[in-house]
Amino acid sequence: MTETATTDRFVIEVSRVGTVDHIVDLEADPASGPSYSFRRELSGEKLCNRSTRSPASEHIDLQDYADWKAFDKTAFEGDAPDEVCSYCWNEVVERIERVEQHASGDIGERIGTVGYRLRWKQKGRAREEWYDIVVRPKTTMAELDALVCRFTTLDDLHLRMYGLEDEYLDSTLNVIPDQQFTEVRDPSYTNASEVTIADVADSATLWDGDRLSMVSDFGTPSHYYCIVKEVYDPGKIEKLLEKRDLIVATETAAIIDEKRPEQ
Repeated sequence: MTETATTDRFVIEVSRVGTVDHIVDLEADPASGPSYSFRRELSGEKLCNRSTRSPASEHIDLQDYADWKAFDKTAFEGDAPDEVCSYCWNEVVERIERVEQHASGDIGERIGTVGYRLRWKQKGRAREEWYDIVVRPKTTMAELDALVCRFTTLDDLHLRMYGLEDEYLDSTLNVIPDQQFTEVRDPSYTNASEVTIADVADSATLWDGDRLSMVSDFGTPSHYYCIVKEVYDPGKIEKLLEKRDLIVATETAAIIDEKRPEQ
């Protein structure tokens, strides 16, 4: 990313609440919240969940913020300055690296032809429990949903919807399981069996470090998400699945590894 593009996209949000200031990605959609929440009125996405946002906050670019706080770091690299949330800072560094990675090499040509190792976690339990699902380009979202339901204990009595990053009700993908699609009959939603991982990858430019999300029971949501841990060319997927003892599999995808909470 150019310096101008970075400055225009990532800004310091100064709220004068808490011990550090946070960073907002102005190109990302704001996180959805309850109808009474001020967060709906705020632009961009705060890059951590360690404080609430205030409508009275100000946005300042890094250069001006550095001048104000009298430190010499004017680029999002290395360690965060003491005045800025380190979680937000590290997320900015990762996002910039992903953008630069996507812009170089042959990634654009490979997207849609590769498979992925998706590490699924439940928000709030990410360190205690996770599951690695390997998917091929032709794996449907219905197959992925079936595997996710195996470790979440969700079933068709629970509403479920898949999206990008940390999306909630404003999902870009609007992918829902087939049974729900039949019952809802709303053309704004997409039938999970008709969407492949390749389709999602093309839509999201999905690559190493990117995320997908799944929410269930929309009134009192339970939020699951996955991080792309590895990207596989087709031949590598076949060799990997041949060598591993699969925990559970569908026709084109499998859970290959897991971490369960200690009993």
